[in-house]
Amino acid sequence: MHPFCEKAGIFSKVYANDKDYQTISVAKKMEIVFGMFFHFIFGKRRNYCKKLLKEYVSIDDYDEIVIIADVGIVSGACVSLGQEKKVVILEDGINDYSCRSKWIPKNKIKSLYAWQGFIMARMGYCAPGWYYLNDDSFCIKYASQPEKMIYKNYKEILPLYSKEGTEQQLFDTIIKRIYPAISNIDFNECDAIIFTRPLDDFVKNGEKYKKKIEEYIDLHYKNVLIKKHPREKDSYNFNSNVKSIEADNSIPAEALLPYLAGKDILIVTTSAISLFMKAHQLKCKILFFDQLYEESITENTKFKPLSLEDTKQYCEKFASNCYEIVVL
Repeated sequence: MHPFCEKAGIFSKVYANDKDYQTISVAKKMEIVFGMFFHFIFGKRRNYCKKLLKEYVSIDDYDEIVIIADVGIVSGACVSLGQEKKVVILEDGINDYSCRSKWIPKNKIKSLYAWQGFIMARMGYCAPGWYYLNDDSFCIKYASQPEKMIYKNYKEILPLYSKEGTEQQLFDTIIKRIYPAISNIDFNECDAIIFTRPLDDFVKNGEKYKKKIEEYIDLHYKNVLIKKHPREKDSYNFNSNVKSIEADNSIPAEALLPYLAGKDILIVTTSAISLFMKAHQLKCKILFFDQLYEESITENTKFKPLSLEDTKQYCEKFASNCYEIVVL
């Protein structure tokens, strides 16, 4: 992200830091946790958060902070400054629309991660595992569907994709400057776009399900734009009469939505991208794979796709009147 932001040419004071709290040594983690606990006990939690943030940026130079979630140590430190600065939290995905507990759920009582999140949230530092965090109440939350928010411990919840107050021409200019690869896509040539998902997430061998995608595209389209999931490694092979182009990986899926009016939008299994259909006045087709759920359960893979009934409930909740389920 650091070189990308520099190349965009619209950011200033871009900082780089390789510290990843998930990969540092156990000894260093213990040092950080001890420091957090010590400051919490003596009522100096916010001082510790400021000290942590100053390792990255001159935090006193800014009146407003924008983050995407409150689940990380750095983002949680930003939330803790909500009484002093304007702190904005942007929608980060499906978990934004879930309940947040103040206690460890019974089904996660043996999870070390759940305990870590619980302790961090109760001390008020951050909320890994999506726990209730008191300082969220001083923050402004932006969501694509504010009315669907269950957890409402925010100062205010505002619509994320509202055109009200947005200078559209300026917005388009900024988007194309940040993601210049968008200008390389001729959207007029595409009759469909497919947002992929690595099917090996769900089963040990997802090739047969990928084949179903290829067969569906071959049957219905002549020109297709492929937007791969960040973890997607597979290549798609369509018939010779199907022209396909691949969107550059630097472009997030959400940045493509304003250009997709009149296109068929195909989403491989359920995805957070369906949340934004209503905001952009779009409709999507959810590709559901017969037997994928059952095979995933049998193989006991880490990720599980939704069953057909759960897929319907998911779509009704997040994309009501904006979706169609296609069973392959």
